[in-house]
Amino acid sequence: MLFRSLLKEKEPGIYSISDLFHCDASRQSVDYYQLGNQLLVGDRVHLDVKLFEYPHRIDGVALMFCHKGYLTGTVNLMENRLEEGMVAVLHTEHLLQFRSQSEDFEASVIVLSSQFIQEVHIDLTQAIPLFMYMKEHPLVKMNNEESEVLHNMYSALRSELIATEEQYRVAIVQRLLEAFFYKILSVYRRHVPEVNVHRGRREEFFVQFMELLTKYHKRERSMGFYAEQLHITPKYLSSIIKEVSGRSAAEWIDRYVILEAKALLRYSGLSIQEIAYELNFSTQSFFGKYFKHHTGISPSEYKAK
Repeated sequence: MLFRSLLKEKEPGIYSISDLFHCDASRQSVDYYQLGNQLLVGDRVHLDVKLFEYPHRIDGVALMFCHKGYLTGTVNLMENRLEEGMVAVLHTEHLLQFRSQSEDFEASVIVLSSQFIQEVHIDLTQAIPLFMYMKEHPLVKMNNEESEVLHNMYSALRSELIATEEQYRVAIVQRLLEAFFYKILSVYRRHVPEVNVHRGRREEFFVQFMELLTKYHKRERSMGFYAEQLHITPKYLSSIIKEVSGRSAAEWIDRYVILEAKALLRYSGLSIQEIAYELNFSTQSFFGKYFKHHTGISPSEYKAK
């Protein structure tokens, strides 16, 4: 199976499952199983790094298990290296760019669409600190026991996808995926032992806020907009986001806008004026002041780096 190079433009965009994969019949060693446009599972995957030559996002969640070799790239413009025995959890909030891979790189991949994730009912509000850690550290090293357990769960998932005549196929796949994700959470929990699992209304607001921010950050920077979508006041939104995540809602908004701006400046080929328009700034001057306030340098200085 190969990742397929599709988009010619350099501006960061979003790939769906149908964009990401196609089956190359000439690669007899590759196995690939699909549930419509909602779920795709691939064995012995080899990547076409050109697909993510420029930063893009995926419309959903991708789990990548490295069996041998390595893959290098950036996640939210930070350098990362996926190696044997590691798992990567990548999702819509990650801006992805692949740089290189070893000749012997092989991985198994599970990709779920955003719509299918909602049907699977993976409740990240149960472990917000883990969710935060996964956002900042998308790659983690598994021990031998964890690797074996996840491999067995992956095999069970693959078997159900093969069983096309199974009456309860979709329901079984959904339950297996739920177990799969919670097991991965436990792998991450080993790296963050001080995490206290907690669920409440505030945590639910945080997850909803992050989903809205991922969708609208290029057009909306007003805390009032996000508060209105959640049917709460801006003051309450600010306080609960700060309490749950350690950052205020305004800080999260600025973080996403600046990340998008950096990607556009570095890779899009757009002028600074066009980028200001793309990010819904009224003028190039306003965008320049905003960018310098948060980064310490002007857009032109960053673009020239």
